[in-house]
Amino acid sequence: MNGEQLPDRGHLAAQSRRHFLRTAGAGAAILATGGRAEEGITARVRNPLLRTPLALLIDDSCPVINLGWHWIQQRHRWRQRLHPGTEASGWERFHDKLGSMERTVPADFAREWGEWCGEQGIRGKFSMVPFPAGAGRIDQSFPGHPAGELREWLRVTREIIQPNFDITPEILSHTGVVDLKTWQLTDAWEQYEWVDPPVDQLTDYLTASLQLLKNAGIACDGITSPGAFGKKKEEAYARAALEAAVQVTGNLRPFYFLWVRDKEDPDTPLWHVDKNRGRAIASVIPGTGDWFGGSGYDPSEPDRFIAEDLEHGRVPELLRKELPTILLGHWPCFSANGAPGFKTLKTVKRRLDALDPDRTHTLWVKTSEIGRYEMAKKLSEITIAPTTDPAASSLTLVTKFPTANFTLTLNRTAKRFQFGSTDLRQVNSIRDFRAGTFLTDGPTTHVAFDLPEGITNLLATWTG
Repeated sequence: MNGEQLPDRGHLAAQSRRHFLRTAGAGAAILATGGRAEEGITARVRNPLLRTPLALLIDDSCPVINLGWHWIQQRHRWRQRLHPGTEASGWERFHDKLGSMERTVPADFAREWGEWCGEQGIRGKFSMVPFPAGAGRIDQSFPGHPAGELREWLRVTREIIQPNFDITPEILSHTGVVDLKTWQLTDAWEQYEWVDPPVDQLTDYLTASLQLLKNAGIACDGITSPGAFGKKKEEAYARAALEAAVQVTGNLRPFYFLWVRDKEDPDTPLWHVDKNRGRAIASVIPGTGDWFGGSGYDPSEPDRFIAEDLEHGRVPELLRKELPTILLGHWPCFSANGAPGFKTLKTVKRRLDALDPDRTHTLWVKTSEIGRYEMAKKLSEITIAPTTDPAASSLTLVTKFPTANFTLTLNRTAKRFQFGSTDLRQVNSIRDFRAGTFLTDGPTTHVAFDLPEGITNLLATWTG
C-alpha cells in the first residue's frame, strides 16, 4: 500500500453513514404524483440502485503515438512562426523536454492499463483522436510506425478497453483544424480558434471524426471536445454532434464532453430534446480537474481527488451530494514520464475502495450511462393511479428514453411489487439491491428495474 495507512473498517462504517446518509430528497426528482391525491403517493427518481455514479474520463488518447509530444512540438513551432517573442503557455511550456519525452505509446501498455481498469471495475470514457496531430489516420496507417502496432492498438481498444469505456473521437487532429478537402492541417487550432467554430462546417467535421473511427471498426457513443472547441457556439455544436452521431452510428441519444466544473456542482444538461422521436444529446461534465498529471510533467496529486483520511478532497465532496462523480485525466500522464497518472489512479482507486468497501454507495458506469439515465429521469412520464384493490396502486411509465437500473423511491411501504406479469424479488439490504428487486426502508420503498422504451406497468401492493 506504499506506506499509506487507510482508516479501519469500523471508522469507515461510521464515516460512511455520516457522509453518505441518503434522504428522500437527495439526488431525487419528483416526476409524478397521481391517483390517490388524498394519500399523497409520490415517486421520486433516484440515482441508479441508490448508488452515486462514478466514471473516469481519459482525454488525448490515440493509437501508436504520444499526442502530447506532437501537440507540444506543433504548438511551439506554430508560435515561433506566427507569434515570435510571445510566451509559451499550457503544455507548450514543456517544449524543452521534447528530447526526453516518449514519442510513442505501445499497444502493450494500453493492454496493461485496460486490463487493470477492467479488473478494478473502473468504467468511463476513453478518447481516440482519429487523425492525431495529422500523423496518420486511424483507419489507414501511421507512416513511420509498424502497421502491426496500429492493428494491435485497435484490437486492444475493441476487446479490452471498449467493454468498460465509451470510445469517442476527440474531434479530428486535436492540433490544427483539418481541411477536409486536402486532409492537411491549417493554422487554426481546434481548441483555440474553433472555440467559436463556423457553424456551416460543424456537422461535416464531426461526421468525419466519427466516420474514421467507424472505418477502423470502433463504434462511438459520444464526442469529446479538444480543449474549448465549440464553447462559444454550444447550441450549434450540440446539434451538429447529435446529427453526426445519428448519421454515422444511428445513436439517437449520444453525449459530448466539453465543460469541466471542479469548483461548482456539475450537472448533465440535455440539448435538442425530441420526446416523440426519443432524440437528445447530453453534456457530460466532470467535477474534478486533471490532477493525475496532464502532460506527464504536470503535478500528480491524488489528495485533490480523495485524501488519505477519506474525508477530504473533491470526490468525497461530490459523493456527499450524491452527484455523478466524473474524474478527468489525460492519457500522456498515464503512459509517459514514468506514468505518474497511472500511479495516482491506483492510489485514488485504493482509497475509493476503502471509502466504499461493500459497494453500496458508488457505482462505476460509462459516461453514456450517465447521459441516458439523465434523459430517462427528465423525459419519462410517470403516473400513479388507484386500482380495484384498495391496498394497491398502479404505476405507469411512458418513455422513449430507455436506461438500465432505473430506480424509484415511493413514500409507502410495499409488500409486493410486480413488473408487468413478473414479481420483483424483495431484498433486505442495499448490498443486494439490483435491477428486478425492491427494498423497503421504514415508510418508503425503493424499486429498481431496467426501463425499456415504451409503456411499463408496475403494480405495488402496500402493507397495512
